[in-house]
Amino acid sequence: MNKFGIALFLLFFFFLQTACIEGDGPEENEIPISEDSYPGLSVSPTGQLLLNGEPFYGIGVNYFNAFTRTLEQGKENDKSYEIGFAYLKERDIPFIRFSLNGYWPKNWDLYKNNPDRFYKNLDTFVKTAEEYGIGLIPSFFWHNPTIPDLVGESVNQWGNVNSKTHEFMRKFTQEIVVRYRDSQAIWGWELGNEFNLLVDLPGNDSNLPPVVPSLGTPTNRTKEDKLSTSDLQVMLKSFANEIRKYDHSRIIISGNAIPRPAAWHLRQSRQWTADTKDQFIQMLGVQNIDPVDNLSVHIYPSASDEAYFSDGKEDIDGIVKACMDASRQLKKPLFVGEWGAQEVLYGSETPNKFVEILSSIEKNQVPLSAMWVFDYPPHDTEEGINVSPDNGKREYMLQQIKEANIRIKTIAEK
Repeated sequence: MNKFGIALFLLFFFFLQTACIEGDGPEENEIPISEDSYPGLSVSPTGQLLLNGEPFYGIGVNYFNAFTRTLEQGKENDKSYEIGFAYLKERDIPFIRFSLNGYWPKNWDLYKNNPDRFYKNLDTFVKTAEEYGIGLIPSFFWHNPTIPDLVGESVNQWGNVNSKTHEFMRKFTQEIVVRYRDSQAIWGWELGNEFNLLVDLPGNDSNLPPVVPSLGTPTNRTKEDKLSTSDLQVMLKSFANEIRKYDHSRIIISGNAIPRPAAWHLRQSRQWTADTKDQFIQMLGVQNIDPVDNLSVHIYPSASDEAYFSDGKEDIDGIVKACMDASRQLKKPLFVGEWGAQEVLYGSETPNKFVEILSSIEKNQVPLSAMWVFDYPPHDTEEGINVSPDNGKREYMLQQIKEANIRIKTIAEK
């Protein structure tokens, strides 16, 4: 081959290599997945929930501020969550759901101003969970308006993948997932808390997010701060796709509450008309859209008073059963991410209400659920629902969860 031929061959080889790199290599800023699968929870092709590859059923707790208490000024060295982990371990509570960062924009100050300290605190938190054998389900963006507020955009920019809101979401998500994806403590990843309750609400000047300027919100809200179902689906898909760049096995959770009793009609016409059971099941799929691979709901006893469903009112057990019907239809395991019974509502009947919903979770073989709430002092009196090492009168709740976990363990072993 002459020199001209050799030059042509080398040029062709160069372009071929370049094309392969551009077509198959990681996207800009993408960090390749280093494992075929990661520890924690995943979903089988048939919709079975798995823990480290084996069928799993279990009940945990919400430990809402276990980590965020370390973000408060002057409390960066707070490790009181270790007492909580030890307390939960003694009662065989397998996992917690918790907030990964602040509720209000102001509460993100440590991450923004001193990210090294933020991650030092989080590294210690995750390592402590590993030592106690406590699974973690971090909820990334607990309060929906907070990220748009941080970047100076209206809340509806959650529906725009090219917004600063999504840019911030992608950056923070990448940092967290890549840093902790090898940890045995991480069981799954959750977008935020009850975003579905904010969509399709009627009125331009009503049902707006709260305004607390001292905590970093704007001084006023407009209709641009309202969300639609399509906005919810955009944020869910974008978050899930970002997770899947770095972890293609752990569950991705919406963090949604149970759909509103009128969710289907609100989406269609902004009307508070009660939905049928079939419409309810349809909305569970709509509000937990792929690539989200499970159904998230939050269920409290008061749901039985809210007219679920227009074609036949159901009690709590009937509502849980309808959620499990949807789970089987969609092949997505159900996560009852919050449940419990408030003393401010039920007084002396609280233990019975607690057992009612716990029994329904067990009877319907809900694969994953988490009681609200553990070691969150504000809900001692506000809701009368907090369980903590300092609150012996509600210790029975954790004991009953422990006993239920022993019983439902046999389901996974069959």
